[in-house]
Amino acid sequence: MSRAHNLFEQRVLLFSVFILSLCGITYELVLGSLATYLLGNPVQQYSITIGFFLSSMGLGSFISRYMVKDILRTFIMVEVILGLFGGVSVIVLSFLFTFSAAYYILHIFFLVFIGMLVGLEIPLLTRILRKYGELKDVLSNVLSIDYIGGLAGSLLFPLVLFPFLGRMLTSIIIGLANIAVAMVLIIRLDYPGKRRADLVLPAAALIALCFLAFNSDSIMNIFQKRLYYDDIVFSRRSKVQEIVLTRNGGDFRMYLDGSLQFSSTDEYRYHEMLVLPALLSAAARPGRVLVLGGGDGLAVREVLKSGLADSVTLVDLDPVILNLARRNPSMKMLNGDSLNDPRVEVRAQDAYAFLLDNRSPYDVIIADFPDPHDETISKLYTREFYLLVSRSLKKGGLFVTQSTSPLFAREAFWCINVTLRNVFRSVIPYHLYVPTFGDWGFNLASRDEYDPAGTREPLAGCRYYSKNAFLSSLDFSADTSAVDTGINTFNRPVLYTYYLKGWKHYEDY
Repeated sequence: MSRAHNLFEQRVLLFSVFILSLCGITYELVLGSLATYLLGNPVQQYSITIGFFLSSMGLGSFISRYMVKDILRTFIMVEVILGLFGGVSVIVLSFLFTFSAAYYILHIFFLVFIGMLVGLEIPLLTRILRKYGELKDVLSNVLSIDYIGGLAGSLLFPLVLFPFLGRMLTSIIIGLANIAVAMVLIIRLDYPGKRRADLVLPAAALIALCFLAFNSDSIMNIFQKRLYYDDIVFSRRSKVQEIVLTRNGGDFRMYLDGSLQFSSTDEYRYHEMLVLPALLSAAARPGRVLVLGGGDGLAVREVLKSGLADSVTLVDLDPVILNLARRNPSMKMLNGDSLNDPRVEVRAQDAYAFLLDNRSPYDVIIADFPDPHDETISKLYTREFYLLVSRSLKKGGLFVTQSTSPLFAREAFWCINVTLRNVFRSVIPYHLYVPTFGDWGFNLASRDEYDPAGTREPLAGCRYYSKNAFLSSLDFSADTSAVDTGINTFNRPVLYTYYLKGWKHYEDY
């Protein structure tokens, strides 16, 4: 065999190291993000994923010592099996999610099995490469390229693969990459007993995954129908979240990452009670209003309907949501085309970053964020965030935030309250019943003394809100009354643990 041919084979194998390292880290990220999406609590899910995956890689490395015959063909078989199992992992786990016990078992199985196969790769490749040079050079090259491939995968997944392809198609394409490596090695390398029949299994696996890739949208639709009972009229993965709009007769709903955001049958209750107490309690006419979150435009609709605001600034992280609110006919009808109103300025920006840069105080600030079901969203309910809010309020200004359910997530609700009280002089908790949500709560805060009895009656046009309805909402029954909690801070985000604990209790029934 010529030196040039040896050099060519060596380069093929080293490039394979790069691809396989990229694939391995991507499997880990895909499975971790899927568990977070389905179960919440990203710290816990990623910790479990990384722990099982890495330990299983160690198991694979240990097992590799017993593979002593026909190493290259063994390695090729590992790649085919890894590509198949990795490629279908998201599909299988997504379908089994509705059967919770089966999901947990299969999630761990895929982590262990895929991690073990990934752990087999580097030891086997290193042994294959030994015939091309000294062990110290081979190890240096393999490990250097392995780390570079890991970096490439860790960047490619969040920046390209996940935003544009989603989890399911990403897992299939990464599986195809593993199988493609196996086929390239069969075609380009010389090894004892090589024959065309070696290509049959990789080719069959490649065809199977290509079929799944071409039908991934149909498969995703089937999966979504298992999660949503109503007809899906819009579904898209933005860079921030999974957005689904459904319709059942006159009931139009939005889901973000699987969580219900509103139902058109009763959202007016929620949004009137979120917006109007602060607007009608402001000492002076609330000319400048800031809405954080609420990219659907429903809170902005209520601000405009009140006739009290001269200008409204809406800050929402997801431009896809904002675009839907501006252009989707059903959304425009529901929000009154509020985001196209000349009095409204729309900013596609992170609320935290906006407040850091803001130097123009507002009369009223309204926070309509998703529930604090993970550490990322929990930062929008921290003491540090509320200090930024306080800085952006005019003297006598009011801040209101949705605060999840005082019944279903009692500790979480009162954690938000005690965190606000650590920053604001007056904090008023209140709640109401929203049929699709249940008992739902809010907290109204001010740097100055605030008396809720001084709130004014709204102008005509409210379907639920009145001064008496607001004053009645200040009363909490024994099972929703205040409990002792910690303060939610950036360094110690306890809120999402309270939230998950509370909702888990009710989900078990």
